[in-house]
Amino acid sequence: MTAFAAKNEGWSKDDLWSPDVLKEQGPGGPGGLGWVPATDADGNILYWTDSAGNVYHVYANQFVDARDAKGHKVDISWRELSAKTLKSIDEEGKVAEIFKKNGYNVPDDTDFIPIMNGNITFDEGVPAGGGTLTFQLADLGVNSEGVQAGDTVYVMQETAPGSGVWEVYAATVGQNLDIVVTLPRNGSIVLVKTLSDGTVITLDQTTGEVIDRKPADNVANDNAGKGTSTNANGATSPKTGEF
Repeated sequence: MTAFAAKNEGWSKDDLWSPDVLKEQGPGGPGGLGWVPATDADGNILYWTDSAGNVYHVYANQFVDARDAKGHKVDISWRELSAKTLKSIDEEGKVAEIFKKNGYNVPDDTDFIPIMNGNITFDEGVPAGGGTLTFQLADLGVNSEGVQAGDTVYVMQETAPGSGVWEVYAATVGQNLDIVVTLPRNGSIVLVKTLSDGTVITLDQTTGEVIDRKPADNVANDNAGKGTSTNANGATSPKTGEF
């Protein structure tokens, strides 16, 4: 089981998982992160309405590339996370529980830091075998600056709209600060970084900024033998989390 590095005592990340802050990192956020309103062929801004009648803008993001199993580019669109989805991750402790249910060993003092989020739709349907996404972290905004090549970043995806049941995928950050993960469905996703990449990271206790990083040999990151499988793109298929 993956062991996460511990954070300094007494520092909570609950504020980073509040719905207001998460919305700022998503498609409906106040500028940044590369989100732009999506339009149809006539230039009309697109909207999407859920089963409850809630209306959402549809967005695109030039820093997320999607392809099928043969490497052909496919179109995707995004919208913000629903209220039910946000409620399932509105505390760091809830996120820790999701990771535990996906087979990770999570000490009580682990830091989980959201990078970006959104609800993804593969416009022509999910490709056979899943859609492979490449996230260009260097261009995605605020919390990606503390990520370095070789780090592990996690992608949480909700298994059904508003269910609060999530799967967790692990991916290694590449030399160009890209991560690649194959997703089996449409739905809400959250990119998460932790102190789990094999280094000890010192964080500013006020801002959360990374101020020091040094090698450590006491952090285990190997999921081998735990029932997970590794895709060709380097991302790890998860166990299914349940509440």
